[in-house]
Parts: sequence; C-alpha cells; structure tokens
Amino acid sequence: MRDAAPRPGARLAWAALGLVLLVAAGLGPAAPLLAQPPPLAGPSPNPSRGIIPIQPPEPQRPPAGRIAEPPQAPILRVEAGTHIAPVRRLALDSAGRLLATVSDDKTLRLWSLPDGAARGVLRPPIGAEQEGELYAVALSPDGARAFAAGYTARSWDGSFAIYVFDTATGRLAALLGGLPAPVLDLAVSPEGDRLAAGFAGRGGVRVWDARSGRSVWEDMVPGSFGGAVRGLAFDVRQGRLAVTAADGRVRVYDNAGRKVAERAPQAGARPYGLAFSPDGTLLAVGYEDRLRVDLLAASDLRTVFAPDVSGLAGEGLPAVGWAADGQGGVQLHAGGYARSGVARSGEAAPRSFVIRRWADFGLGPSTDIPAARDAIGQILAIPGGGLVYAAADPGWGRVAPDGSLARAPTPAALEPRAVGRSLAISPEGTRLRFSSDARTLVFDAGIGRLSPAEVDAGGLFLSPRTTGARVPIQDWRDTNRPRLGQAALRLDAGEFSRSLALLPRDEGFVLGTDTHLRVFDMAGRQLDSVALPAIAWGVAVAENGVVAAALGDGTLRWFGPGPAGGRLEERAALFVHADARRWVAWTPEGLFDHAPEGGQELVGVHLNRGRAQTPEWASFRQAYRALFAPAELRARLTGDAAPAGARIAALGDMREAIGRLPVVAARSACAVLAGGECRSVALAPAITVPPESTGLRLTLSAEDRGLGLGPVDALVNDRIAARGAPPALKDAPATTRGALGEVVLEVPLDPGPNRISTRLYAEDRVLFAEGPGFELRREGERAPPVESGRLLVLAVGVDRYANRSLDLRFAVADARTVADTLRRAGQTLFREVAVTLLTDREATRENILRALAGIAERARPEDTFVLYLAGHGVRTEPDRRFLFLPHDVADTSSMRAVRAQALEEDALVSAIARIRARDGFLFVDTCYAGQITVDSLAAIGNETGRFLLAASTSVQEALDSYDERNGVFAFAVREGLRGRAAMDREGRVSALALGEYVTRRVPQLAAEKRHRQDAVFRTAQRDLRSFSLAIGSDR
Repeated sequence: MRDAAPRPGARLAWAALGLVLLVAAGLGPAAPLLAQPPPLAGPSPNPSRGIIPIQPPEPQRPPAGRIAEPPQAPILRVEAGTHIAPVRRLALDSAGRLLATVSDDKTLRLWSLPDGAARGVLRPPIGAEQEGELYAVALSPDGARAFAAGYTARSWDGSFAIYVFDTATGRLAALLGGLPAPVLDLAVSPEGDRLAAGFAGRGGVRVWDARSGRSVWEDMVPGSFGGAVRGLAFDVRQGRLAVTAADGRVRVYDNAGRKVAERAPQAGARPYGLAFSPDGTLLAVGYEDRLRVDLLAASDLRTVFAPDVSGLAGEGLPAVGWAADGQGGVQLHAGGYARSGVARSGEAAPRSFVIRRWADFGLGPSTDIPAARDAIGQILAIPGGGLVYAAADPGWGRVAPDGSLARAPTPAALEPRAVGRSLAISPEGTRLRFSSDARTLVFDAGIGRLSPAEVDAGGLFLSPRTTGARVPIQDWRDTNRPRLGQAALRLDAGEFSRSLALLPRDEGFVLGTDTHLRVFDMAGRQLDSVALPAIAWGVAVAENGVVAAALGDGTLRWFGPGPAGGRLEERAALFVHADARRWVAWTPEGLFDHAPEGGQELVGVHLNRGRAQTPEWASFRQAYRALFAPAELRARLTGDAAPAGARIAALGDMREAIGRLPVVAARSACAVLAGGECRSVALAPAITVPPESTGLRLTLSAEDRGLGLGPVDALVNDRIAARGAPPALKDAPATTRGALGEVVLEVPLDPGPNRISTRLYAEDRVLFAEGPGFELRREGERAPPVESGRLLVLAVGVDRYANRSLDLRFAVADARTVADTLRRAGQTLFREVAVTLLTDREATRENILRALAGIAERARPEDTFVLYLAGHGVRTEPDRRFLFLPHDVADTSSMRAVRAQALEEDALVSAIARIRARDGFLFVDTCYAGQITVDSLAAIGNETGRFLLAASTSVQEALDSYDERNGVFAFAVREGLRGRAAMDREGRVSALALGEYVTRRVPQLAAEKRHRQDAVFRTAQRDLRSFSLAIGSDR
C-alpha cells in the first residue's frame, strides 16, 4: 500500500528537523531498488511467525486506468545466490533429484539433490510492494515444469495468476490467470495430470489439467470455506486431495472433486501442514497455533492417535511429513516454532528450532534434530529416504534417512535481528557498528571499508536512545499499539513496531515497524514515513540527524530529504554478505562499489517485459564497466546527486541496453582427449567426461538483439581460461538485430572439479550476457594431490620512452624491486620461481605480448602467475578503456595514435586468458596525466577473475619516490611480501592479506610525502579462495 499524503505543514516540520535517513526501503520513484514490499501477513508479535502467511493483505482493486503490463523501470535487487527472505514452500520431482524453493524475495530457485548445488533462478514479473512475492510452488513429476504463485499479476491484471516455467531454460512457458485471490499452496498429482491451488481469504480450492490448463473442478462456492487454505496434499495411491484451512477444518476430495470427508480435528485450532502416509491410510496434520500433531484416518478423518510432543516449547508444529529411513521403516516428522533443549552449544547462533522425529509411523520413540535458527515452514519427504525443509533463517535444509542433519540452512546475510540489537552509529553518520554471529563489524561509508571492530577501533559510536523525559514512549517493542504518554500512535492494520530511536535534543523520534520507518515529532504527529521491504529490527540516530536502520532482508539504506526539504528520497544502499568479507553498496541509479574480496555479483538489475514474458536480469558484474563508480556513490550518499546524474547521463539508456543484451546458448560439447580425439558429451548442468580429458570444446550459438556481438569468454573456476573472437554472423543482414552467430571455444581443464561459465560481450564490450555454465568432473577422478607449483613472474618497468617527454624515474626500479622480492620470498614456497624482467627498450608492446605468450606455453594449473606493470597508463574516452604505454610509444599527438601503439586492455585480457595457472595476481602501478583513476582499473580484475592490486598517481608524484629508491606502491608491496602483511602460522603471506595491507599502507606512505595516493584491491572470485605468494622474512 502507498503512504498517505503528508498532512499540511509536515514537509516544513521535516525540514526543520534536518534528518537524513539510512534505512532499507522499497521502490523509489526515480529508480526502484530491491523491491521487497512489506511482509505478506499481518505480522505477529512473535518475530518467528514471519514464515507463515496468516492472512495476505486485502487486494486493492486497480484504478480504472491501470496499466496492462508490469512496470518497465529497472528494479535493483539483491542476488546472493540463495534466498534473502523466509522460504515459504518446497517442491520435489518424482526422482527426488530436483528441488524448487520459493520465497517472499520474489524468486523461485532450483537446486540439485543430494548435493544441494544451485541449478538456477526463475524470476516472475514483479512490481511494487508485495507484487511478485511467491508463496507456493509445485513441480511436474519429471521436473520439466515448475508452477509458482503468490501475490502475482494483480497489479496489472486486476486478478492473480500462476506462472508456469520451463526448468531447463528458466523461461516463462505459460500462465494461468484470472484467479480471485493470492495462491497460498500448490500441488501436482503423482501422475502429473492435475494441478491444485489453494487460495487466500475464503477463495477455496481449484484443480486444473496440468498439461492443458483446463479447469477440472473447484470448491469455491461462497461459504464453503470460512478461511484461507493453508495446505494441500495429493494421495500417491488413490489421487485424493486433502486440504487444510484457517477455518479449522480438514477436507478430503476424491479424484472427481467430490468431498468425501470434512472435519475439524481440534476445536478452535488452526490446522496447517498435512501429509499422507506412504500407504495412504493416514493423514498427518500439524497446527500453527499449538504443539500438536494428529494422525487422522484418511478415509473419514477420525483421529487415530497423537504422537508425544512432551519436552517441546513453542507456539505450534505447522510442518509435518513422513520419510523413509533407508532401512524399510517410515518415520514421522514435525517442526515449526518448536524448540527443545538440544541445540548444539558453542555455535555462534544455535539452531534452536527443531524437527521432532518419531520412529515407526509416529508410534515409536522420538528424537529432536536441531534444524534451524528460525521457524520451519514445511517438511517434504524425499523419494528414497530423508527429507527437506523450509526455514525462515532464511534457507532450506536436508535431513538424511538416518535422521542426521545433512544440510543446514545457509543464510546469505548477517542475522538481521542481531544486527538490529547491536546497531550503533558514529556522530557524523558515516560509520556503523553492528554485531552478528559473535562478530562485531564496522562499515565506513566514507572510504568504503568493512572491517572487524578491533581493527577499526577508533572513534565514538552512539547507540540508540529509547527513553527521554520529553518523549515518554511506551509499549513500542513488538506491539501494534505503541503510545506516546497516553496517546496511541497510529499504525496500519496488522503493523507492529519493532525498534525506536529518539532524535537529537528529543525533538521527536523514529519508529521502525514491520512495514515502515515512521518519523514523529514530540507531540506524536507523524511527519513522514518510508515504506520498507522488511522489518526494521534496529534504528540509531547520529548527532547530525543521520538515521541508520537494520532491516530483516540484510540491507541498510540511506535516505535524505529531497530538494527544498521535500519528502524523503533514497541515496544509497548496502548489503553485507554473511561471510563478513563481501559487500556491495549502490545508488538508486545503479552505480556501485564493492569490497576488495568481491561483491559485484550480489546485486543486479531486474527488467520486466510483458505480463507473460520472462524478465531480463543482469548482475552488476555484467555491467561492471558501466556502473562501477565508487566516487559517485560516495557523493550520492552525502546528498550530492550531481556526479551520479552526470555519469548516468553519459551512459545513456542503460535499461534499453540491458534489455537488448545478446543471447548465448550451448549447442554441443565434446571432451578433448590427450590424443586429440574429441568425444561428444551430453549437455547438462553436470557433465562427466573421460578421465584422460584435457579440455572441453564448446560450440555456442549467439543471437544479436541490437547491440552487436563482441568476444566470448569461458571461465574455469572463476578465472578466464579462453577468449574467442566475436561469433561470425550467418548471412549477416544490413541490421544485425536478430542475427545468429556461432563460435567454438576450446576450454582447458584443471585437475579435479571444474566449474565452467561463459559470457558474451556486446560489441562495445561495456556489457556482457551470462551464458550457460557447467559443473564438470572426470570419471573416477579423486581430488588431485596438493602439489607445489611454480611461481611465474613477468615484471615490466618503463622509465625511458621513445618519446622522451614521457620519461619517468622509478618505474624500472619498482619492477625490479617487486621481481626480486618475489624471487627471494617465494623460493621456499614454490618448486621454482621463474622471473622475466622487461625494462625500457626491452619493454615494447611486442615483447610484452611475446613474454605473456611464453608464460602461457609453460604454465600449468598448479602454478601461480604474477604480472607487474609499472609505467604510464591512459584511460580512453568515452569508452573508458585502460592503455599501458610500452617503451615504443613515440607519437602522442592524438588518442588514436596512442591507442595504436599502446598495450590495450583487450589484448592484455586475451593474453592472460591463455595462461592456465590456477592462481594469478595482477599488479598495475601507473602514473597518469589526469585521465585515469584506480577505479577504472578494477574492470580488468572483474573480467579476468584474477586478483588485482592497482595504484595510480600523477606524473609529478611519480617523479618523486618514497625512499629515493622506489615509489610508494612498490615500497608497500615489498613491505607486505616481506611479512608486514598478515601471515599464517607458517609465515606465509596470502594474496588476500597482501591486498588488504597494501590498500591500507599506500595512503599512509603517500601522506608522509605530502601526496595523495590510493590503491585498489579487487577480486572477482566467488568463493574467496586465496593462495600464498611469499614467505615473510620480517617475522
């Protein structure tokens, strides 16, 4: 729902308070971000109740002039590789190999079992507030079709719909529209011929032919249901459909839709989950409002018995399921809000929510399985034994047939309630301190750094004040009736307050709720409100009026008043990954910064197309060259929108560009064997190849959608391994839009597992489209032994140029110093250290590329590769490409002339792509004449998948040195390699430790010389795997 218009005078009062809000919010009018609307249900005072849709908001009828299509503005959304909101429902194929999960985060995700590997993300059209939230999912028995629904299509159709996806392609295949209410559960019959849906409100149940979409039967007569449908289950033997509802009744229908049984098992109770026993004789029913499970006779719903629930505490057991134990037995399971005293001690955040497991169909003894940190919403048996379950952690887990926990939910964000409870803010509002999982962190927005509190111990932090003599707020925690003195503060129906912070000088207060951040003056008059995508678990206020809020979706967002003190407008947002290393921050326009360890993959752009068309998606990684803009983000955060506006204006219509990215698909593949034979393999997410395979030859098709076609890359284990020329178009028309092309890539394989991904650039190489990916293993291959490889170093330094006006003083010395330090520090770590040093006249473009080609010929996967470039760097305009100037640059009369002589970025990336070394580190130490910044170098790291450490300084500063021998950057690198960077117990300096040290040290050293210089450290790897570079000698 939209905020009501502010009362007269509210804008003036708001401006007088001078507040700037740092909150997590939904769509903004100019450029909507992470459009996660308020929670589905009328919230409960108990926070764990968020997993269950008690009652969706009453659908609002669209205005007469409503739009006929989903909103077309870009929507920026977190994409952390898993759900970021409670998982509502699960579905399995008949083989138990494919799992589907849906969530309030508006995504359907596919996973393979038993390994739990992510198989894909299916995205429906989405809109503002709750539009697009998914509450129900079902799979066809063969796993080829996924059905998903929730609060879907209402905003543009005026009615609700079920989306049908092709799981192989991830594309929308069809939709079932015209539904009267949100869908709360879906089920497909064991034969795959029937699809059942249960509705919110009093909508009842409807069944379709799952193949044709023809309605078969329904029970939707007014008065038939006295409340929302809670659960659906088909009987695997007779095709019966059982239904639970909020009116307290359980119903059973035969295959023709005749109601054969109806009963309220417990007076006044709310049945929720249900499951037929494997033989179809019993129906297990769990309740959302009491700790009880009833086993009913499936024929007439009489109560047979209730298993023992003693020793459990909590509100209810809404999730039930039967599962085989792998030894011929069947166990009954139940979970929900139940806790017991068996949570494992010593964990940072114990899994206190348990699944109770009863032996022998529920008649035997019970055990409790600590399964989740938050409530469990559904339990689903896996064919063949064991079960999967949905949790509000958020995430899903798996229990093995023997009852052991095989997989716990793995949230991608820090625990939001812990962050909210511990949130504190610096007086000026740019630094936040918060805790989660026994870790206290500090995020400094001014410099873009996340660090442990013990590392960033300086400065004062202010915790929120919740009491004050002038603002006597009462009953504000977890209630829907907070009061100021004796006066009630008005909230929306079902809206509960969760957090509070007084404003400076007690001029008012900020109240965080389930759905809004609300600002009141000291008389209790609401001055403004901001709709939030999740619960505000904590708020804190700085001395200058900056307000910080920690939200349930793991985000923090900055808001401030608009021009002339108007309504609040979004400034920037932040998401911190649960690993507490990766983070990404972004502006409403989509400009972003990220952690040195990565994070550019954690947010992307969702673009709706038609109401029945698959949305487009592009991550920040894909638009790195266009949208990576740390300086513009920091200016935006402080309220200066001009730099961001200028950058966006220069980029043009990014929505149009992203919507026209080329499409790349795999056509065929064969395994390249040692003798040269190429043996065909079937295309699948997981590929097994013969044990002697050395490579994978991929044939890819490409469709140009108007941006032209650029090079094609293949990445192996997150690093670039092959780059192909732009696909040749077949019978290229006058306009290339719609033209098809083809390219063949030969991808070298690492020993052991290989994670292969592909991407295709648009012709201007600013954006790229993600192509197919594969998990590849060799038949019978075990993990490769740990082997000490070689360190292969190419160091380039240019002081003397063919054009003497370009001469420098310390580039050669810097290259030599780093090369010598790597040689000495690596000699006991690597089997061999091979250094190639090119300086001055040797450092021509041809010689540099020849040296890289030589390393490519020698490199093996177990090796480590280091490239160090010291000399002049130039950034081209308007395409913002990096050029390194080798010795033989003579003509600097124009950018065209310089580009023709320089070592251009594309040639550098292509050369690096041929180097098979598993580990790589790129050092770029350039001076410039005003065109280049370290930020513009980061794209090289993003494209190559290699660690990148870069610095850039002015020519005048480059002619100076730190110690009359080396420049600041080389001096810091030498210090770090010698042991000033963090070392492990064996004295080894890792790539991550070196990068972190140099980025801290360079500004310090430069300041000592009265210069300003920064270093940027970036990695594009997703698993944060580091590697050793040196043995420190200064221990």
